[in-house]
Amino acid sequence: MITLIFLLLLGLTGWTISTLMSKGKHQEAIKNELGNILESLKYLTASVTALVKLLMKDSISSAKEDDFAGMRSNVIDLLKIEKKEKEAA
Repeated sequence: MITLIFLLLLGLTGWTISTLMSKGKHQEAIKNELGNILESLKYLTASVTALVKLLMKDSISSAKEDDFAGMRSNVIDLLKIEKKEKEAA
């Protein structure tokens, strides 16, 4: 499926370039449509970036202290063991 989409886009790109080079009747309309596509891609990129930022903020804010309590106690235990080993040495 991805290969088919890639081939379609490649064919469309080649067709567009060849049409623009051949000085056809509809060059201005083609250029306008290409500008519209690029503008839409900018909006899509900005929207995806904003969505990722919101998802990251939500994930971070929803993580509670309780989620890390077990990890914290393990780290504290490890530090106590290391301290005892240093004192014994």
